[in-house]
Amino acid sequence: MAEVVLETGINPDDPEEWVLALVIDPEGSDAERTLVAIGDLCHPDENGVYAVPQSDAYAAPRLADGVLTVDVVTFPEVLEGLRVTTAFPLHDEESVRLLRVVGETGHDTLPPTTHVFTTPIEALTDNEDETPFVLARPPVTGDATSRA
Repeated sequence: MAEVVLETGINPDDPEEWVLALVIDPEGSDAERTLVAIGDLCHPDENGVYAVPQSDAYAAPRLADGVLTVDVVTFPEVLEGLRVTTAFPLHDEESVRLLRVVGETGHDTLPPTTHVFTTPIEALTDNEDETPFVLARPPVTGDATSRA
């Protein structure tokens, strides 16, 4: 079952950094397995970051009264390309909500990205070997990265 946390101590290069971490099971639900497949398409940038293009998927996090909700959104064309046949709920007229994960936090600010891990939450701070892939926030309408 997917989990989400917003806490420090996850980034080994900056233990004080607040990280929005989404933890999924690569053998879990259809949504989790699909998200792993999307992450597997990533290639590292010059800094070694595996970032999912917003045209493939993005995270839409919300924070209200200590309740943290992260929707992972993708597009029908991406699912078709991955040969995923599961019917996911619509997010809007052009996209589907792949996954919604809810957690709690005492922090009141969301970082700009969501880091996706396959290591359980309790092991994140002890596992410097896992490199997460990163989901950006939703594309801004009219932005060069937004879908046409």
